[in-house]
Amino acid sequence: MKTIRSRLTLWYSAFLILILVGLVIGVNAAMRGSAPRMPDTPPFANDVPSWRQMIQDERDRNLGNLRNYSLMGVGAVLVVGVVGGYFLSGTMLKPVERISSLAARISQRNLKERINHQGPSDELKHLADTFDEMLQRLDSAFESQKQFIQDASHELRTPIAIAQTNLEVLEMDERATTADYRQVMEVIKLSLERMTSVNEGLLLLSEGGPTQSGWSVVNVASIMDEVAMEERANAAASGISLQVEPPAHDVVVRGDAMRLKQAIINLVDNAIKYNRPGGMVKVSAQARESDVVIQVQDNGIGISQTDQQRIFDRFYRVDKSRSRAHGGTGLGLAIVKKIAEDHKGSVSVESVPGEGSTFRIVLPRHSPE
Repeated sequence: MKTIRSRLTLWYSAFLILILVGLVIGVNAAMRGSAPRMPDTPPFANDVPSWRQMIQDERDRNLGNLRNYSLMGVGAVLVVGVVGGYFLSGTMLKPVERISSLAARISQRNLKERINHQGPSDELKHLADTFDEMLQRLDSAFESQKQFIQDASHELRTPIAIAQTNLEVLEMDERATTADYRQVMEVIKLSLERMTSVNEGLLLLSEGGPTQSGWSVVNVASIMDEVAMEERANAAASGISLQVEPPAHDVVVRGDAMRLKQAIINLVDNAIKYNRPGGMVKVSAQARESDVVIQVQDNGIGISQTDQQRIFDRFYRVDKSRSRAHGGTGLGLAIVKKIAEDHKGSVSVESVPGEGSTFRIVLPRHSPE
């Protein structure tokens, strides 16, 4: 990559060298033209003093001419250098001025502009491209934040509206019975539970990073057994067969047992909700040399390739109406991703629409000291 410094050095060096070469040639030509041709020895011996004086005067005159020409050359080089450097630096630093001007216009509502600097691959090009990439990241962050706030408001507004509507209907019904009041209380209870679930999910997702104070050595098989006990009734109620296959031998990871179980339960809940009556959900774990793979597989409706890119985003739903009908908050898979990453792991999905999905959580395997 040619740097600005190297290019300026080459340009200025070549420019000054040409000026100085021209100056030297001009001075030599002037000196040759002004110097008289003299014989090597004076014509008369008694004229030696005056002859010497004449030679000295000629030398002084030539030195004076050389000094004058040199001063004129230095002045010319200085003027040309200043003027040329001014315009040259203005041309070279024009992208910086554009960056400054663009930065002054940037606001939360104006992140679409870009510098799009077209030029050689130098520091200014790199600076302009980096600034454009920063604007792109900020734009994406603000859009995500805006969408997140809108989705969170919608999720909280829905149960509030349901509870408020039922209360208003009950107030207007003068013949309301105790059963009616109990029914409204049940609706309000469910609405509060939904808001609590959304609030807890948002709190978890807003945590800056993992706090390892409550971490311990966790047996993966024990977590899977607990998940099976808690989810078997849920699967049976939906007509789903739940199969749990723990690892053949004890496999341990280090982390928060409650959070890890929550991640697996979220995946199992998802697999049950988006399955068919008579479908199957299989939970298994495989120990590898340095990590553990926990897999939740189903033969449900599957997920399109497009949706697979976003299903771990907050509040994203493949089918919004169907998800809300099942009571989902749109935070389950985002929470799974958060928990996996907090444990220095990852989560991924493979799915074929109409055939089913397979989610995998990969966690670092714990080795005893």
